[in-house]
Amino acid sequence: MVDKLKVAIVGNGNICNLAHIPAWKSIKEAEVVATCDIIEERAKKACIDLGAKEYYTSIDDMLSKDSIDLVDLCVPTHEHANIAIKALESGKHVICEKPISNNLQSAKLMISAAKKNGRQLYIAHTRRFDPRLTTIKETIDSGKIGTPVYIRRCERSYLPFPKDMWHWNTAKSGGVLLDIGIHCADLVRWFLGSEPIEVFAKGKTIREEAKEMNCHDLVVAMIKFEENKNAIIEASWAHPKTYAPFYSELDIIGTKGKIEYSDQKTNPMVFVSPEKGINFPRYSPLVSSIPESFKNEMLHFLDCITKDIKPRITLEDAYSALKIIKAAEKSISEKKQIKVIS
Repeated sequence: MVDKLKVAIVGNGNICNLAHIPAWKSIKEAEVVATCDIIEERAKKACIDLGAKEYYTSIDDMLSKDSIDLVDLCVPTHEHANIAIKALESGKHVICEKPISNNLQSAKLMISAAKKNGRQLYIAHTRRFDPRLTTIKETIDSGKIGTPVYIRRCERSYLPFPKDMWHWNTAKSGGVLLDIGIHCADLVRWFLGSEPIEVFAKGKTIREEAKEMNCHDLVVAMIKFEENKNAIIEASWAHPKTYAPFYSELDIIGTKGKIEYSDQKTNPMVFVSPEKGINFPRYSPLVSSIPESFKNEMLHFLDCITKDIKPRITLEDAYSALKIIKAAEKSISEKKQIKVIS
């Protein structure tokens, strides 16, 4: 019988409590043995909630423990590289929340640290593990809509945090473009199966928090891909407070058909083909919860470690998504099309 992997969760704030803790509590293949947060109260609360053995306020103290196999990072984006590299160098595998980092240089250092130390690094792009979106990917791969040539992906929300939270600090979070737009960038590349060439983007500051912090809370980007494919992505924190916490839309046009998706419609997915016209396939499940997607990805990453299989989201995938976002950032700043670095 294989021993359970011993997990430590670093960063016991919002995403940890809403998604990671429920996911780990439902997984029997691993055991959370420690929590860590610079705020002791949060670390202690997460420790009790998970039934873990220890909690820490020092990442160095926690990483000194040989009993930990895997570190799950739920820290702010600008802290990803520093902590991930420390964990990898201490001999731990790492699951890191998306995006891989807030800049390409530190992302490269993370990838290098994983290879140098012979440890696994996984970037948690949870959309790739959402049953709704994996069903769409399977539909594309089946050839039912032919070759996908155009995608429009929108992710919209109301960011519920005050202006002093790190999310509104562009240097730390990358604003809405990096925080939510990274999901869009990864999905359109995944669905199209092609590499990005250039990007043109525009950003807006709409909410008062965004204006005060000089942080874009609405971004639209047009992306040109290889093989004459194109995508438009939209990421927003600027919707009214009464809006749904997250609302997404997806349109995919292929050479033989079309897919429409909205997570607020009764029939969220529409498949259109010349032979059958419009129909509403009853995919199951029609609605998946965020914890389910997180559980799916954690189980997948555990399998990657214990069974040595290729991850659904590779480090190259995570890095490519970040390249798109950095090109979009530069496009907004320079007000022109920007080539995505190769």
